[in-house]
Amino acid sequence: MSKTIYIAGKVSGLTEAQVREKFARAASQLSEDGNIVLSPVNDKAESWNSKTLRNSIKTMLDCDEVHLLPCWQESRGAQLERDIALRLGMNVVYH
Repeated sequence: MSKTIYIAGKVSGLTEAQVREKFARAASQLSEDGNIVLSPVNDKAESWNSKTLRNSIKTMLDCDEVHLLPCWQESRGAQLERDIALRLGMNVVYH
């Protein structure tokens, strides 16, 4: 059974190319198992700001699981996404 998975991880402080590669690699691996994968990295890899994060959280809330990429602890946004997911009883997977 496929799941809808949200990927969370560090974005700020990385180049756009680094962010895109890191999130694309994770999305590719998770998609191979037949999952629908949603990512906060869309048209432009943006640094942390409240508007971007609010939009990401809205997307995350429609998912079955949240997958945290390595270095998520260094991201204020990913920490908040994790906290919300755990408080809502969502399944959180650490990579």
